[in-house]
Amino acid sequence: MYIKQIMVKMGAELKIITTEIHLPSDILYSQGIGKDRVEYFVKKNFLLELYREGKISLSKMAELLEMNLFEMLGIMKDSNVPFNYGVPELKEDIETANRLGLLDEDSQ
Repeated sequence: MYIKQIMVKMGAELKIITTEIHLPSDILYSQGIGKDRVEYFVKKNFLLELYREGKISLSKMAELLEMNLFEMLGIMKDSNVPFNYGVPELKEDIETANRLGLLDEDSQ
């Protein structure tokens, strides 16, 4: 079966990489994954793993799966993938809020 697996944005154009994956059909069907859902299943899990490894952002993952951030957070919850938000992201958000004048001195 052929599966479009990765979309990579290079400059202004979007290149699609297509790959072939050989799996016994009974593995997919026993998990309730029909032939029409294989591409989505592989793409979703590939992107979730990239996110888990810190190699792709939440918003990029949602964009590539064509869903909004709230839907993506639900997929992550269902897949037991933790939300990556640590001290570096917090500092960046505080700097952004300061730059935009959204925080006063008492908030920090």
